[in-house]
Amino acid sequence: MKKKVLQLLLMGMFVLFSSSIYAQIKVSGVVKSSTGEVLPGTTIIVKGTSTGALAGPDGKYTITVPNAQSSLIFSFIGMGNQEIAVNGQSVIDVIMNPESIAMDEVVVTALGISREKKSLGYSVAEVKGDALQKVAQENVLNSRAGKVAGVAISQTSIAGSSVSMVIRGASSLTSDNQPLFVVDGIPMNNTLNNVTQMGRDNKADYGNAISDLNPEDFESVSILKGPSAAALYGSRAGNGVVLITTKSGSQRKGLGVTFSTNTVIENPYKYIPTHMKFANGTRPYSQDNRPNNDLDYMVIDPSESAWVGPELNKGTMAYQWPYFNADGQLTATPLVSHPNNYKNFFETGYTTTNSLSISNVTEKVDYRLSYTNMLNKGVIPNSDLNKNSISLTSSFKLNEKMKVSTSINYTNSGATNRPAGNRGANPMQALYETNPHIDVLKLRNYWEPGKEGIQQNGPYALEVNGDGTYSRGDAINNPYFLAYEVNNGFNRDRFYGNAVFDYQITKNSPLWPGIPTISLLNSVIPRLHQAIQMNLMVFMA
Repeated sequence: MKKKVLQLLLMGMFVLFSSSIYAQIKVSGVVKSSTGEVLPGTTIIVKGTSTGALAGPDGKYTITVPNAQSSLIFSFIGMGNQEIAVNGQSVIDVIMNPESIAMDEVVVTALGISREKKSLGYSVAEVKGDALQKVAQENVLNSRAGKVAGVAISQTSIAGSSVSMVIRGASSLTSDNQPLFVVDGIPMNNTLNNVTQMGRDNKADYGNAISDLNPEDFESVSILKGPSAAALYGSRAGNGVVLITTKSGSQRKGLGVTFSTNTVIENPYKYIPTHMKFANGTRPYSQDNRPNNDLDYMVIDPSESAWVGPELNKGTMAYQWPYFNADGQLTATPLVSHPNNYKNFFETGYTTTNSLSISNVTEKVDYRLSYTNMLNKGVIPNSDLNKNSISLTSSFKLNEKMKVSTSINYTNSGATNRPAGNRGANPMQALYETNPHIDVLKLRNYWEPGKEGIQQNGPYALEVNGDGTYSRGDAINNPYFLAYEVNNGFNRDRFYGNAVFDYQITKNSPLWPGIPTISLLNSVIPRLHQAIQMNLMVFMA
């Protein structure tokens, strides 16, 4: 009897063990990206368990699940996680789609290598391209102002002039402290020495090299702050490195057309604080207390600025520019303040950017072609800036081991007039030298009547000759004359780009484009690949 019971127990245990083995299912398959590339190192986990596996160098995996109702979770850096129910299947091939990665997770570092931010031993800040395009700017550096800690950005003059970028403060008293810019592997200098003088005191800033870059083509911008981060770029990177990665056609599968337009209106927010209470002069004279000039009223000399003249808005009469009435008679007029002279001179400026791009991805070819037009009208009358940019990025897979990638960029920028800066022919200097008793609106007709093209119509000192006649003395410039007649136009063409050839030496090594070195890549992203890669990069600038 005991023997029969023992036999029954053993048989029951065997049946249970057999059913358990029978319930387990072995699942295999291949993991690829949406562009058809295998994803080695993909993590596969059986949901609700600690059972897992990794995809091999060829993207293939094998895993055993406890039953037909199990679910598998696939994860890969840069790709969205996928949960797939087994449903009794023994073969499950997976296509994974890219996802946006948070800025604090993965950043682009030296030589274009993507790394997890927390794994870096130095400071790297990243700004996504979308953040640079929200407000149109004539210079892409202005779009970064206030977005990165420890980075000071300032414009040297009006819109279109050079923009300074200093990382972690100035480190040199003899240089301009500008970082090295690297656009898709191409180093670019961003010097501030871009001022050209034509004639006497006519110094115009035509902008630095970075002003020709098109922010609509930017995918991301990484700022390498520390010396360790920039060490691979040598002494030129002593002030830091700004890595710019441009968009490519591989971001989406199939044909895509994108159009964007952006317009920014600008007006001066704050003016230089100056007094609006006194006319030009050396003393605050009044009609009853003034030097004798053998005339009925005092004469206001607009070129005299040793101190202050008569107080305005007190009903005081004086001979002031333009001195004479329509009949040519010397006529006294009340001394009145014009506090809105600055506001009346400056105009409403705008920057309009229109961009059109076409992209496509196939099994062997991906490309992105874009065109951007930027028009800027400055707040200073007769100041402008225009820019047209064409960009083409493409890659072609010759075979399973060879791939060719190119990036070609052409920019044409120019202007009818770039107003002079500093002193001399600067319209703003003439504006601020115009005393508040002169109405700046009367200066709009900047040619002397009857002397068009010869004599500017500007405030001057009235001199009384011994015979009772009058003549012109010292004069100040008319700001409208400087704005419309002292023109600094320019037209600049810039072409830059690169060509990259990738060759897979080892059998299952993935292509990693854009790194101009011959190296063993075994730690860029842990456990993802161990490959030897040879790249040939050709720079064109």
